[in-house]
Amino acid sequence: MAGQKTLEAQIASGALKLDGDASVLARLASTMVDFDPRFQIMPGTKVRDTGATKAQPYEAVPRQTIAE
Repeated sequence: MAGQKTLEAQIASGALKLDGDASVLARLASTMVDFDPRFQIMPGTKVRDTGATKAQPYEAVPRQTIAE
């Protein structure tokens, strides 16, 4: 769920047990997409580039502007 270990890797390691048709999960996963939650909903609302460097999630850099 956090993207640290794939579903297949969890099944292979025994951390996850699956009963039933696993192909259903593969079909569901094929419909998932990553999207930018800051997408432009209405014209003119697109996020402007502030020139701030992109930070890694959960990483704080002292005295550095955080990009929104």
